[in-house]
Amino acid sequence: MHQNTNKFKSKFCQWAQANVPLNSINKFTNSLTQVLNNHITDCDSRVQIMIRNLVDSENLNFSLISDELIVAPNDKRESLFVGVLMPSWDKGLSKICKDEYVYDAISWFFHFASQYVARSRMVDVMSSLNIVYGRSCDFRGDSLYNLTIPKDERVKDDFILAFMRETKIRFHYEYGARERSLIFWVNKINALDPFIHRIFFNYINACKLYDGQFDEEAITSLDKTVDVIQQYARERMSINGTNNQRELTLNAFGMTVSEKVLLTRLYDLRNFFGGHPSMSKWWDLSEIFEGDIGSLFEVVKRLIYKIVMHENNNRVIEKNPASWSEWFEEHSMMLWETVWFEKIEKLIR
Repeated sequence: MHQNTNKFKSKFCQWAQANVPLNSINKFTNSLTQVLNNHITDCDSRVQIMIRNLVDSENLNFSLISDELIVAPNDKRESLFVGVLMPSWDKGLSKICKDEYVYDAISWFFHFASQYVARSRMVDVMSSLNIVYGRSCDFRGDSLYNLTIPKDERVKDDFILAFMRETKIRFHYEYGARERSLIFWVNKINALDPFIHRIFFNYINACKLYDGQFDEEAITSLDKTVDVIQQYARERMSINGTNNQRELTLNAFGMTVSEKVLLTRLYDLRNFFGGHPSMSKWWDLSEIFEGDIGSLFEVVKRLIYKIVMHENNNRVIEKNPASWSEWFEEHSMMLWETVWFEKIEKLIR
């Protein structure tokens, strides 16, 4: 068993000590061991399909088919649909986890882990649409389709047929400059990396808030985007500073003097209007800083370009793994920290 998987198993069992009934603890450990030793590898023989429509994607006439991803509009171009392949880790666990409390905990974790893969691939598309078209799309639409199929030589054909059957789409392959740019970014962005995922979550959220004229909240979310980039620089690039982490990060990514001034201004605006209730001019942020806010979005977008390319050239989380079981072994602790409730349990009880 991979050392990361051993650490994951230890963390999950420690969590169970405090969250699973005492008479189920031994069953939990035994069941989790079986899942990690056998079930994860067995899941390589099958795959799940998830298909969702993207909110705010109307009139976009773009199609893409790859081995793991399909994007296309429905026949009236009311919405883009995104189909992804994802691991089937959360399927078939009832055969292993006979105890209801054990099944509940283990199946929920692997549901969230599989969901993270699917969402990440959809975020790759949403982020690319934002960069190229300025759309703030959301995968939480009104359509959801899920199916498990064998993973064999026919899997791509079965994927395409299921997508066509569910969405009644039409494929369109006349690629202009924007469509080629969109494909470029879909291939480059890797939201399986939690840093990239969080960056685009906050940036797209900032765009939605700004479109809705919630300027103070948009500033806060936009600055959170930069804050996650600083965390990336600290953890992935070993760039550490006590009082000047932002400046060190911006220097590392080659931002210009004028860009650094704007990003310092963003931080100041967040502190005065977003992070805390402002002491004055609370009605007037939009009017006073109307000319600045658009520039702040543009400079953050330029910074995002740089971090996407850095991640692409220094990849830690594989975007299209040949084996999901091997990928899980290597990244099980990343999934634990990203999708499980350990850090926010006190808030949700």
